[in-house]
Formats: sequence, C-alpha cells, structure tokens
Amino acid sequence: MGLSSILLSWRYKAPILTAWSTPGVALLIIALAGVSVAEAVGIFIFSSGLILLSGLSGISDRLLKYIPVEIAAAILAGILLKFVLALVPAFDNQPLITATLVIVYFVMRKLTPKLVFFWVLLAAVGLPVLTKQFDASQLIVSAPDWVWVWPEFNFSLLVGVGIPLYVVTMVSQNLPGIMMLRSNGYAVPLSPLLRVTGLFGVIMAPLGAFAINLAAITAAICQTADADTDRSQRYKAAMAAGVFYIIAGLAGSLIVGLFLALPTEATSALAGLALLPVLAVNFRQAFSHEETLLASVMAFIVTASGINFLGINSSFWGLLIGLAGYYFLSNVSREK
Repeated sequence: MGLSSILLSWRYKAPILTAWSTPGVALLIIALAGVSVAEAVGIFIFSSGLILLSGLSGISDRLLKYIPVEIAAAILAGILLKFVLALVPAFDNQPLITATLVIVYFVMRKLTPKLVFFWVLLAAVGLPVLTKQFDASQLIVSAPDWVWVWPEFNFSLLVGVGIPLYVVTMVSQNLPGIMMLRSNGYAVPLSPLLRVTGLFGVIMAPLGAFAINLAAITAAICQTADADTDRSQRYKAAMAAGVFYIIAGLAGSLIVGLFLALPTEATSALAGLALLPVLAVNFRQAFSHEETLLASVMAFIVTASGINFLGINSSFWGLLIGLAGYYFLSNVSREK
C-alpha cells in the first residue's frame, strides 16, 4: 500500500492513496470459514487478477463519464456520515475525553491548522493516560514476519468468493476512490490505477494481501485544503502517507496495540474529527446544484442507510438509485 501510494501520487501529481478493502474483510470473515490459507491465497490472486484485467480493458474510464460529480459527492458523504456521527455516542459515553478532543481540534485548527491532528492525537493518547483509562498491557513490540504461501485454486471458491470479493472491492473501494478524486478536481484516469493496484495485489497475495485498491475515506484527508491550500501540491501529502504506511507495516504490532489501548470513544472521536471537514466539502459539492439536487439526496440517503441488499454494499445501490433519478429527471426536464 505504501509503495503504490507513493508511486501513483508521484506519477500523476495527485493525492492518490491506496488501502485494503474494508467491505472485503467483512465478506471474507464469513466466506473463508473452513477454507485453507493456500485456497484463500488462490482467491486473492484471482480477485486481484480480475481488477488487473479491468484496468487493461479500459472499460472503467468509459463508464465513469456517465457519473455526475454531484452524485459521486453525495455517495461519499453517505459513506463518511456514520464516522462523523460516531462523535455523538462517544460524547455520551466519554464526555471529558470527547469534549476535550473537540475543543483541541477547533482551537488548534485556528492556531496551527497544518498540525491540528498532531495535537488531537497527542490529546487522544494523553487524556486516557491521565485518567488511567489507557490499557498499557495491549502494547506489544514485535518484528514483522513474512510468510510466503503457495496458492491452491479451487474453482467453486474462485467463483463463489473470488468474484464477490472483486465486485465488492470495485464497487465499495475503487469506485468511491476515483469519485473522490474527481469530486476534488483531479481528473486521473482509472484504468492505470487499476492496473497498478491489481498487479500489486497479484504479487503480494501469497504474503496475505487479499486486496490492494483505491482509498476513499482516508484519501479524502489528503485531497482537501487541510493538506495544502495549493491543490497542485496535495500529492505530497499522499506520498507522505505512503511513507507512514511503510512505517506502520514495520511497526504494525505497536500501532495496533496503541489503538487497542485507547478507549474506543477516543478512536471514534479521532475518526469523526478527521473526516468532519471532508464531509462538509462533499455536502457542498453534492447539494449546491438545483438540477442534481433530488438525485444527490436519493444517492446520499441510500448510501447512508448502510443497506446490504443481495450482499452488495450500500454505496453501489446509492450510485444506482442516484443515477436512475438523475437521468430520469433529466429526461423529464427535456420533455418539458
């Protein structure tokens, strides 16, 4: 993830961040029950290979031309909403910690806007330590251990798990990821991004990488004015994130332990505050044009609902409903 983020951001001079497929994790937790590690690696290679083929075919860029930026922004707002809303129950359960983080965020955003999350993270760790809510027993330091696993290809598993993993990754990660770039003014072609992430996924699958794809939520942090007021320089933020990805991979046990040691409300507040300005940008983009307003509202509501109809993430259904509403209303207006 770190290498692909650095490579793509430098190549296109755009803040392109990669990630793993979070909805893919949810799918695999259920679908891989009773499946051997070697068979799972075969599934990962197959799914990443399909992403690579999607990039080689070039069909993805042709489909993107039919998605209005406002609909894309509405879908992204729907994805982000639940993370920002987590601030409310966090305040209810841990009012001291959450309120302090909110105050630190707004005060430091005014005084040192580029370092605001350094101070918020410092407060998120310091407050639990002071209030004796920091579980130091979770902190474990150990070196990473790479284990190569040769794949086994089971046809029924490739069809039954590999194809759904491909669909979920494309619909829930790559599509929102490219739409986030487009909605923030970066006209980057999707096909080359899919070729790189798909190829990285195929190569790294024997080491356990089940998917490498475009990020949407974390990438959004690198794509707004908070990263740099000069849009042409924001790619450096994504490259820096790539470097920290690599550090995080090497110090994975310590970082995971750190967040496990914090109260869950502190991590929820961190995520909500980080994504608050990103949500505001997408709201403005999605709902500021009269001709796409109703379609954007429909896309936002369906995506925010979290519906998982037929095992497919709500962002896909939000896109489908939003586009249907947009083109239907456009045809009605032309007929009038």
